[in-house]
Amino acid sequence: MTDPVPPSVRERRLARELREARVGAQLTGDRAARELGWSASKVSRIETGRIGVNAADLDRLLALYAVPERHAEFLRRLAPAARARGWWDAYAESLSPGYAGLLRLEAGSRALRTYCAVVPHALLMTPHYIRRVITATWQVPPPAEVERRVRVCLRRQAVLGDGRTGADAALAFTAVLDEAVLRRALGPADDPIAEPARVEQLRHLMTVSRWPAVSLRVLPFSAGIPPVSAGSFSLLESRATGAPDVVYLENKTRISFVDGEKEVDRYVRDVGMLLSMALSEDDSVGFLDEIASGRR
Repeated sequence: MTDPVPPSVRERRLARELREARVGAQLTGDRAARELGWSASKVSRIETGRIGVNAADLDRLLALYAVPERHAEFLRRLAPAARARGWWDAYAESLSPGYAGLLRLEAGSRALRTYCAVVPHALLMTPHYIRRVITATWQVPPPAEVERRVRVCLRRQAVLGDGRTGADAALAFTAVLDEAVLRRALGPADDPIAEPARVEQLRHLMTVSRWPAVSLRVLPFSAGIPPVSAGSFSLLESRATGAPDVVYLENKTRISFVDGEKEVDRYVRDVGMLLSMALSEDDSVGFLDEIASGRR
């Protein structure tokens, strides 16, 4: 049995807003539960973010608390962004709480901006590159587990849409790719598959860069030292608020989330500086092509 997924920053915000609305209406949790015909524990779990709240229940809470319509509309937008449901629920028994939470956050986001320092972001990887990342460890998973992780990662990439998906229907994705990402070999020189797989990945990046919702920028070595020395990070922007609200740091063993307002703001500034240092979109595609063709 998997551990319960901890509430995300968005779930905690919705929970806090509903708790404050109840207190503002001068109702106790027990009184609110009686008025709605619920158990007191249901109100408590909603207010602690342990469970989500569906649209019908949310409307009942908003009516009971007499929440002004403008704020009520904001909370209605926040609710689906807080606890999005989707294909990953079918993998609930095999996903870690952190990874499941990440998938929900991405699905509930309007935009993602990322800095890739070592490898491409998971949303940009080819199947072969994903397998190489999974197996680049002293404890290689069994083949069936490797393929399960590949399938999950490829399903995750659906948030970007494809070349035919309109920009407004997909996650707005901006990536700054360090030149080291583009030049890193996928295996030793005598591995006959490593170099073709690297070139395939570069060509895939060039293809994805033409998708309406995707912007790829290369940070060349010549740009100097980036403002971030601790590695890759990703910044998510909420659909409900239209503002960045959570940063995640993803590696093989765990996913860390940063949601303090001041800390998130530092990453927002870092992204801005990285974009100012990176090549333009057109120059980045040319850079990718030159590396893939062996001309650079």
